[in-house]
Amino acid sequence: MQRDEISVVELIEDERSCPQCKETKPLAAFSQRKAKTDECKKICNECEQFNRRERYHRMTAHRESWHQQQQEREKTRQQERNRRIISRQADEEHWRERENWYLQQPDRRCRACCKFQPASAFGGVSSANGFTLYTRCKICHEAMLAHRQLPCCLCQKKTRRNDFLSHFNGYTLCGNGTALSLCCKECEAALLALSEVRQRTLILSCCQKAFPAGQVIYTERDPETDEIHYVGRTGNPKRRHAQHLCDTSSTLALWGTERKVWYTRGNWIQALADRGLKPSMQILQTIETSPLVVEWEQRYIWHGIQQGWQLLNVETMDQELVARIKASSLDFLVAPFELLVQEHFFSSHELPAFLRYWHQAEYFPGRASSVITIRSQGTSYSPAFFSLTQQYASSLRMS
Repeated sequence: MQRDEISVVELIEDERSCPQCKETKPLAAFSQRKAKTDECKKICNECEQFNRRERYHRMTAHRESWHQQQQEREKTRQQERNRRIISRQADEEHWRERENWYLQQPDRRCRACCKFQPASAFGGVSSANGFTLYTRCKICHEAMLAHRQLPCCLCQKKTRRNDFLSHFNGYTLCGNGTALSLCCKECEAALLALSEVRQRTLILSCCQKAFPAGQVIYTERDPETDEIHYVGRTGNPKRRHAQHLCDTSSTLALWGTERKVWYTRGNWIQALADRGLKPSMQILQTIETSPLVVEWEQRYIWHGIQQGWQLLNVETMDQELVARIKASSLDFLVAPFELLVQEHFFSSHELPAFLRYWHQAEYFPGRASSVITIRSQGTSYSPAFFSLTQQYASSLRMS
């Protein structure tokens, strides 16, 4: 009996369990360690070979993935280089055309210094209707811009528009042809250090300067069919209408990177002028809280697209946006602002959201509000429009 026990012990000592495959195998199935000849490795030879193969396949897959990523990066870099080359060639061609255009223009008189100068002495601006020269020469135009510079709300120094803050507390302060001038970039830290009450006082003051009282939403209508072809906003309807009458062009514009042909407002007014006609302006709404006119301009444009108005606003060129507007069941003149943000019509970080955030306390202190007071001029609305607005305001008060 004692010999049997000794033989079992010897048999057990000659075997070992592999922790990976969980099988008991003889010591010959285990490799010896290189540094220690009297010790065997913990895992068996089969598991060790399996691990080598898995490691090889894993490294091969990683290497192939890395090479594929490198190829994609190189392809992206090549596309970016080609895009820059094409853009540079387009810019050079554009400047050559501009120089030739300047040479064909007659001398003109600056309205400020009253001197006759060649057209190249005048700056200009590119728009959808082509290139238009300023009425002042470059020197007088720069002097006018310097005179029109706004003071910083903190240091009171006159500052170029580009040197004002473009973002504040995560909000974008410009967009859709509008820029709100708060303070210069050097005073940003000082503005952030102020209390919320002081910040609100300064911000509301800047908003009132940018959007004086009397802001309206207006339309430009066809004098023959009375169809609405343009929706805009202004604080001076008479002057804005006169600007539209002068902003004419017979050349079709190109929109976006796809360079799609765009029949602009200027083309339409030019076509009317060729027949001796003029568009008529109609005031849709006067906005009591004038800075919110930016939001309500967008609401009316979306409402017009939804109602099938033949608008010539730039928003109608975005086919994806037009499709979403027509497919939406929202009433853009009634829907709360938060709902429009949720449906991705407004962004929670752009200028309309910033203006609403700092003006909401006028109605519900400490709470967000999607209701503003508007006064109708020349347009009648159903009682449901105002009842829905009042119900939403009441729900905010109750909560």
